[in-house]
Amino acid sequence: MKHTISLLAAGVLGATLTVTSPASAATSGIDCATGGYTRVVNSYVPSNVQRPAIDGRQYNIGGSRAYDFEICLDIPDTSTFTIEVRIWKNAKQTTFVDDRPGDKIFRYSLEPDSFWQVYGTLTGPASTMIDYSWYEKQLPS
Repeated sequence: MKHTISLLAAGVLGATLTVTSPASAATSGIDCATGGYTRVVNSYVPSNVQRPAIDGRQYNIGGSRAYDFEICLDIPDTSTFTIEVRIWKNAKQTTFVDDRPGDKIFRYSLEPDSFWQVYGTLTGPASTMIDYSWYEKQLPS
């Protein structure tokens, strides 16, 4: 589904911004709504630009135990949402990257006392805001 929103920006008339919605789960074979996810973020990002906090949180600070997360992403079928989870512990950084196209399910793990941020780049036509749904659940460690 596409929505067109007319914008008046920096004195330029007639610029348009197109918004595309996530694909239906029936198209991709992945149905995030049935996975028992406990947190859902419905949002949008500009196409082809890396954005922080795509999980809806600017910063994530872990406690004294390990964490395992499972994520399901619902995006338009013609897009790829490259996810980058940057994890820091004791001044050492590790990175988890998933750049598979379409809807997807992935997991990442965090050691105790970790700090992490989630970045994403959603591909699509230029000058486009693309809707996505981030489904999340914490798994037993």
